[in-house]
Amino acid sequence: MILKTIFAIILSYCVYVFFTAYLLFLVPSPSTIENTDMQKLLTAGSTTDRVLLLEDGFQSGQVRIQTIREAKTSIDLAYYSIQKGKTSQLFFAALFDAADRGVHVRIVLDGIFHNMRGELRDIPDAIAAHPNVELRYYEPLNIVMPWTWHNRLHDKIFLVDNTYGIIGGQNIGDRYMALQPKKDYVFDRDVLVYNPNHNTNSTVVEMKKYIDLLWEHPFTKPEKHAKRQHHAKGLKELARLAQLYKKARAQSDPFVKVLPKEWAQEALRSDHVAFIHNPIQRLYKDPIMWRAFVHFANQAKSKVYLQTPYAIPTKKMKKAVHLSMNPKAEWVMVTNSIQQTPNPLAFAGYLSSKKRLLDTNLAIYEYQGPYSIHGKSFVMDDYRSMVGSYNLDPRSAFLNTESAVVISGFAFANELTEAMDIKRAHSTRVNNGEYPAESTNQKGPVFKRMAITALSKLSFLWRFLL
Repeated sequence: MILKTIFAIILSYCVYVFFTAYLLFLVPSPSTIENTDMQKLLTAGSTTDRVLLLEDGFQSGQVRIQTIREAKTSIDLAYYSIQKGKTSQLFFAALFDAADRGVHVRIVLDGIFHNMRGELRDIPDAIAAHPNVELRYYEPLNIVMPWTWHNRLHDKIFLVDNTYGIIGGQNIGDRYMALQPKKDYVFDRDVLVYNPNHNTNSTVVEMKKYIDLLWEHPFTKPEKHAKRQHHAKGLKELARLAQLYKKARAQSDPFVKVLPKEWAQEALRSDHVAFIHNPIQRLYKDPIMWRAFVHFANQAKSKVYLQTPYAIPTKKMKKAVHLSMNPKAEWVMVTNSIQQTPNPLAFAGYLSSKKRLLDTNLAIYEYQGPYSIHGKSFVMDDYRSMVGSYNLDPRSAFLNTESAVVISGFAFANELTEAMDIKRAHSTRVNNGEYPAESTNQKGPVFKRMAITALSKLSFLWRFLL
């Protein structure tokens, strides 16, 4: 009798999850979502901010450490996850060192995929033990509300005072920042936005307002794991990280290397920098990031250049915002190949969409390695660039929090184009679903290719949630 009751409860819960975390998302139509005034949104922003492309992951980590070292009042960060490794350990050690100087540190992480486990499991206790550091989770796991499982924080934003802002697709950890990459390394991309004159209309200030919104939002909850009885463990972790940071600096570890005094002067001048983000709401969001991309792409006269880990166009995306591909413009996309992708489920969605993409005038180049690409970047007419956390998929369009900077200026666009060209040079063009005979795409793990190909036949079941 007890077993039957338990089985009935489990079965009922599974049915409840199926309806509220799956079927519920088949019903709403994004076409009914409020249409944002995109032109007004994108004309707001700064004309004085300077921008620096952070193409190398290790360099991007170094810049974060340098800005932490220069922090005077506040450090704010919002990240999808913190990955394990030496770089994440030194990153937290530098944060605590700044907090010891009186800098107020706020950390917002995704409530499910934050990854503060394993070798990072003692960090929350250390945060709880430090008076100047706070940690909150956006939309923690709630078994009573399965529809919230899809509402993920996917931003990657790092702010220091109202002076520096780093935004892009890169999480913290060795997978992104290691000097000597391991097998799971991914190439990503960030942008440093520099407000040298501390202007109040800076894009960095707008990014700060967004972090404030995330921090105070009802969906964001304080860390609950670290309790008073863990205070001693937290103090021990603080001491360990302080010693790690001290040793790294004494041994001139390159990751914590002090950059030249005028390092930020390398940042380029631009005509305009705007910060954009998806709204914070559950279920389907107004697809602001998708609208922004389409807004610029529809205006392109000569070229639209994309780099994305995968592309999964869906009917809902097309219904929400119409993408008009100017046939006179050159459309080029660089994405992962089947053997390089680190995300089989998402790539299966791309694989099932590839033929429809090739039926347009889009030229697709699939990256052959080494490692994989994770950067999300767009360049229109060699002038307007967009770099952030946004993937060309329905999850980034309708479900996740996402953010990016839109940069107007030829100098930055040229630099970004050159960086994307490097990945393109290690890629193979796909023609009508077939690869040239000399393509390396048929090499690599056979089981992985077979599994992803099989998944692509079933991906229609979950493509709208990818």
